[in-house]
Amino acid sequence: MKFVKNTRYYSGVVYEWNLPTGSTCPFALECKVSVDRYTGKFNNESNQYRCYAASPERFPAVREHRWKNFEYVKNGNMPLLPKDCKAVRIHASGDFFNQAYFDLWIDVAIANPLVEFWAYTKSIGYWVNRLDRIPNNLELTASRGGRQDELIRKHNLKQVYVFGSLSEVPRGMPIDTNDDCARDKRIRTFALVDNYAKK
Repeated sequence: MKFVKNTRYYSGVVYEWNLPTGSTCPFALECKVSVDRYTGKFNNESNQYRCYAASPERFPAVREHRWKNFEYVKNGNMPLLPKDCKAVRIHASGDFFNQAYFDLWIDVAIANPLVEFWAYTKSIGYWVNRLDRIPNNLELTASRGGRQDELIRKHNLKQVYVFGSLSEVPRGMPIDTNDDCARDKRIRTFALVDNYAKK
């Protein structure tokens, strides 16, 4: 069980909790890529853009730590936050793979009210099932391009669109390059550019 400390990408110091890509993404559609735990072989099921988080799994150490995290939480174990933790990005890779696991993160956030948590997700049904339980320190963003997109509009959820290039982003739509939009409760719709391509 391991968090990854990131001091370069985000604003401030952030701890990431990561799981294997694809294997923990039951509702991914446009971006799904799975990587075999042992061989490192990529299975690219995506039809729009490749999951940016899959590439680091070409390294055995990255794959192994993500799979160990997966095994840990599959058994209902709660991630233990580092003592100096003030902000957690849930799933720079992976997603909420079932309702019990989604609920576990609600419990972690409730137990740590002074810590900021946020996540992108295509597992929108699990979120919708718990709309009345999401604590104020957990900010969720529905990532479009999955199997449950119809729930985003129905429940007026915060959302992100992924575009292939900067030129495709509608004028006036905020573009997130470091998760600031994902963390900001005031922003309800924003853009990501595929693999941060600056075209």
